Amino acid sequence: MAEIVTISIPTEDKKIIQSVMKLKPDGTSFSKTVRIMLEDYLRGRSNPILLPESKVLTTESKIEEWKKAISEMDVEDFKKLQRKQAQIYNLINKRVSKCLK
Repeated sequence: MAEIVTISIPTEDKKIIQSVMKLKPDGTSFSKTVRIMLEDYLRGRSNPILLPESKVLTTESKIEEWKKAISEMDVEDFKKLQRKQAQIYNLINKRVSKCLK
């Protein structure tokens, strides 16, 4: 038997739900549509900041945790992390310049 789950949809997100309902094939339930979308998202995405245990690395994380995550990343995730690191580096440099004025 299926489990029943209730979700709340904030007013500002209602347009997204309406768009999904227009895109889904006729005869497909909302729950099946959500499942298909989630599977597609998880199949096509990976987040280098999330570890397999769903532990999020932050600036508070120990450097050993960062070392382990970086050494175990696949090449594509490592490239994504490098791009993000470059963006953060640029933001930090701008902030430093601003603080030194």
